[in-house]
Amino acid sequence: MTILNATQREQLRATLEDRKEVLLQELEAVQHSHLRQAADPDDRVVDDPEEQAERLTGEVLSDAEARRDHDELVLVRAALARMAEGSYGLCIDCGKAIAVPRLLAHPAAARCIACQSEFEK
Repeated sequence: MTILNATQREQLRATLEDRKEVLLQELEAVQHSHLRQAADPDDRVVDDPEEQAERLTGEVLSDAEARRDHDELVLVRAALARMAEGSYGLCIDCGKAIAVPRLLAHPAAARCIACQSEFEK
């Protein structure tokens, strides 16, 4: 069983908090972009089909990135909640300790490698 020491726990908490702030800023930027577009619908009118396709592709990619950021934000907040309640670093499925290298690579990890592999099947 691998247990985080206080320094590792604090490092991971800071990493999670920093990531949360970045994700919130990115989501806020997308929201402002959507609000600007909604406020000026004439700006969206384009006659050139190629330009329309490029704009649509950009919007689809932006929306996909926002969904990914939202999903990651949910995981980060859940990890911070587990940290606050004292269960951070323990697999949510089997209850065993998550390996420190896994947490260092993926601080929001909620499952050990074995349970994550089973979950993804």
